[in-house]
Amino acid sequence: MRNTLIGRFLLLSILWLALLLPLWYWAARWLAMPSIWLAGTVMKMMFAWVDGWAQEGVNAVLHTLVQVRMPGAQGDVLGELAPEASYPTYGYGLVLLWAMLLASRTERWWLKGLIGSLLLIPAQAWGISFQWLRDVVLMSGTYGAAYLKWSPLAQNAVAYGYQFGFLMLTPVAPILLWLAFNKRFVAALWLEAALEAKPEARAQAPTRSVD
Repeated sequence: MRNTLIGRFLLLSILWLALLLPLWYWAARWLAMPSIWLAGTVMKMMFAWVDGWAQEGVNAVLHTLVQVRMPGAQGDVLGELAPEASYPTYGYGLVLLWAMLLASRTERWWLKGLIGSLLLIPAQAWGISFQWLRDVVLMSGTYGAAYLKWSPLAQNAVAYGYQFGFLMLTPVAPILLWLAFNKRFVAALWLEAALEAKPEARAQAPTRSVD
């Protein structure tokens, strides 16, 4: 990789990720508390079938009144559904944001990192909430469907919300925050790319011989 601004940024981002990931994973059980609390609070307010929630390590457990068939010692029995969601699945954007802030040597990186960490909490809560909803609405079987009586349109909305949180919101949100916090650095990247493109464009331009 050439010694360019983007090259140095990518290399430093990888190095900072390697350094910060073990620390983030060690602290994940505490970092997960705000997003799990927000997800559980919203779910409890919105749905009568939510009985409560709990945090078990880095996992968020939703306790529901939805009954499903479960295998028992003497055959299938009815039990209350309690889906789980893993915080690291939706929380890795936090360490990605800090790595990019440090790699780009952002001015007041510590303050922007704290602000960005707070702004990522709703995105993390979205992912946790919609994984819970997916497991309850789409994967609870015939007993769960009969209890909830959700329409196909509502089920599709849950599926799209889950995919959006898992595939788009979780990885893209930290990048968007980094872009908002580093307008000068992004402008420098565009300038470098434009300056590199000009010699190539001149070299590829057609020439006309003069007799």
